[in-house]
Amino acid sequence: MNRPAGFFEQPFWTALGLLVVCAGPVILLAGVSGYIPDEDRFGLVVTGLVWTPFTVVVLVLAVVGTVRDRRVWRELDTAGVRVMGEVTSARRVWCGEDRCTRVRMLVTVPGRPPFATSHLVHGEEIVEAGTRFPVDVHPTRDLFRLVPEPSTGGASR
Repeated sequence: MNRPAGFFEQPFWTALGLLVVCAGPVILLAGVSGYIPDEDRFGLVVTGLVWTPFTVVVLVLAVVGTVRDRRVWRELDTAGVRVMGEVTSARRVWCGEDRCTRVRMLVTVPGRPPFATSHLVHGEEIVEAGTRFPVDVHPTRDLFRLVPEPSTGGASR
């Protein structure tokens, strides 16, 4: 599994998550503060009381998931083995408005059976079959990532 984009690297999901997290307390505050007519206040307060714990659970799950993901990727940094993956096929595809290359790779790790993986290589660089890329692989877990290039400021190939 290659590193997924972080929650805050996806602006749409960040905005949607913040709206969900704020919904319960805002509804509860509107009902209690008197912004709503008396005949609707009871329903709004009940809705706020239901949504507020829900939003707290969503927030806790997001924080726990982020902490877990950081721990897993840190473990790959410390226990990972660097091997070379060989490109078995490459095909140019569109990535939004840019061109990318979808590469299929065969990665061989000492002490484990070889496995195949697929990655998107961003940019105009032409990748051909037979090209070798460095890959960090965890020795016991199904966890791997392409090694970042120092020349691109840490962006993956």
